[in-house]
Amino acid sequence: MSSKVSDRTTMAALNASQSLSPTEQKMLQGLSGDDYKRAHAQLMLQKQSETVNFVTNILKNNTTMSVLANLK
Repeated sequence: MSSKVSDRTTMAALNASQSLSPTEQKMLQGLSGDDYKRAHAQLMLQKQSETVNFVTNILKNNTTMSVLANLK
């Protein structure tokens, strides 16, 4: 069951990193041209970086739990 939960959590994180939330879109509304492009790109890079860190932590935790289970 833990695997299914982490799979769903991982997929939700990946989906969230692919688009802007309504709040993020609202923040960018006042920008135009190159300012908008730069802010949008920076925000997407930040979201993707956070997602990579999140998924990495999940994988580390799963590996740790597997090792501990094998020690028993």
